[in-house]
Amino acid sequence: MRVPTYATYMNMANATIKNKNMVDLYSFQSITGLKSMNYSGYGMSASSIVSLEASLGVTNTFMENNKITNVEIKTMNTSMDAIQKAINDFKSTLTNASGMDLDKITPDYTGGEISFTNNNTADYLGKTITVNGTQYTFANDGTGNNIDISGAANAQDVMAALKNKLPANVDFKFEDNKFSFPLYTIDGTSSVLNVDGVKTGEPHTMSGDQYREMQQLQAQAFSALKMLVDSLNTFANGKYLFGGGVSNEPPVNFPFKTLDEFQAYYDGMNIKYPSNASADLSNFSINAENTGDISLKLNGSNTNQGTITAAKDGGFLKPAITANAKTTGKVTFNSDKNTVNATEYGAFNTFSPGDTVVMGGDAAGANAKAYIVKSVSADGKTVTFEESTPVMTDDVITPDNDVTFSKSFPVGSVINMNGFGNSNLAGQVQVTGISDDGTELYVTVDPARFPDMTIPASSSWSLSNESYYHGGDLSSEKRISENQSLTFDVNANDPAFEKLFRALGSIAQGNLVDTRNPADEMIGTINQESALDRINEALDLVSDALFNAGQNSTVKNADIYTVSAKINANYVVLNQTTENQTNIAANLQNNITSLKNVDKTEAGVKLLLASQNLEASYAVLQQAMSLSLLNYLK
Repeated sequence: MRVPTYATYMNMANATIKNKNMVDLYSFQSITGLKSMNYSGYGMSASSIVSLEASLGVTNTFMENNKITNVEIKTMNTSMDAIQKAINDFKSTLTNASGMDLDKITPDYTGGEISFTNNNTADYLGKTITVNGTQYTFANDGTGNNIDISGAANAQDVMAALKNKLPANVDFKFEDNKFSFPLYTIDGTSSVLNVDGVKTGEPHTMSGDQYREMQQLQAQAFSALKMLVDSLNTFANGKYLFGGGVSNEPPVNFPFKTLDEFQAYYDGMNIKYPSNASADLSNFSINAENTGDISLKLNGSNTNQGTITAAKDGGFLKPAITANAKTTGKVTFNSDKNTVNATEYGAFNTFSPGDTVVMGGDAAGANAKAYIVKSVSADGKTVTFEESTPVMTDDVITPDNDVTFSKSFPVGSVINMNGFGNSNLAGQVQVTGISDDGTELYVTVDPARFPDMTIPASSSWSLSNESYYHGGDLSSEKRISENQSLTFDVNANDPAFEKLFRALGSIAQGNLVDTRNPADEMIGTINQESALDRINEALDLVSDALFNAGQNSTVKNADIYTVSAKINANYVVLNQTTENQTNIAANLQNNITSLKNVDKTEAGVKLLLASQNLEASYAVLQQAMSLSLLNYLK
């Protein structure tokens, strides 16, 4: 062997290093099963590998996010299942109560009678009897609603005068000196009931069994209410699922823990659970800045009807729309259809059925008055009003800020009297109407807690009604793949749920059955059909909330069937997408593996060969390095 030159040495060193790199490579491959430690080692396959891994990363990210979405959908489905079961059970109970079982919870007030035994007609002069809300006076003339007993000489003549005056009614029976009648038709304020010689029949009252039936029905209604609240306040993945985008507080505010608390607030006589969606869902507040001083006054000595009067004109109104070319366009009043029509699309979209609207302005003319909204057209151009608030005259106007539409508390809404600091003052009143100028608010109230008084304007008090719903109205979309997304627009204020709240609240509230004695001093007359009316109304609401057969096809989430179908559809689409993504991820991983991986056994064999080559390289290099000119000359 000759003495190596520098070039020869470098060639042998490079060959050794190359063999060393091969040992390292095959060692890595035999351990990991990968072709290379970096992408440069994959050659022409590197670009494909990077692209496939990017696609796999995106797919895996969607799959991880979809796991969270899957939890939310399953939780919502669980809530809907609980709601459907409880409401269907309650509906069965209502159906039974509306039929053969109704007599078990309704007192029988049909046994009333008055026997006139005193022949002295002077004892009846000036006395009154109120039948079905109409007052009649025993007098010696025949004017007005007076019962003429000027010619009466005995009790039978008094009975004849009474029979001639009262409207025909198959339930009224006149026999000699006895008048038999449905006792619930007689107002307890009738002074004739206390006259000497008048004997009044006794009403039947609820038996223990009847009372228990009623209690069970109301307890079940309240239990279903609590279940509905709990189901709609479902919390998962750090947010309230039925809150419409408001994630930091429960969407349903229901402060009542017991049925007694609920009935103390909604007594069913003075304060009833709201009977329309607008009253149930509205948030409206008025304070002294709007009203100035306010005056409270009962509308009579024996009534629960009262009036709240604002010192400022229109004190109970808040402007909603000022009609002009941009907001409404031309406005048409139609007295026959009881409508107001605008030419601008969406002009009245801010109005809802049940809203109280007061029209004002010089151009409104005779139509400047209070209205209750019955419906709003889908295009927002036409408002139809309730028959009780008719459009007065036909008119067509081209307004220029001279017609206004203001809103107030919806009829049926419960107003909380906040900040008055007077324990003798009722904590809440219920709206029955508003004056045409918006200055007087008509309410029902506990008459014992509504003194005639004027309350000075102050920043400490306000009148407000509050919706049970504290969430938002946000509809959100969640992308579950590059080309698919799911829409989440089910909120606790949707009509399907709101109708259930009204149905359950109307049954759970107090005085489902009016157990007052009609012969006692009381407000109004007894409606013996009140229990049946409430039960049938609640049954209609529940049925409509469960499935309304497309009757409200333009209303979002009108029934539970639609809501459940939406959630289930999202669940099916998500499952199908997840299944596809699982298959795609597996295919991508297989392709990546086929490009990146090697046979470990083959790599091990190559490692052994490379190791032998490396040892040989080291041996040759060592031998060459041991040679020198001196050794060569020797």
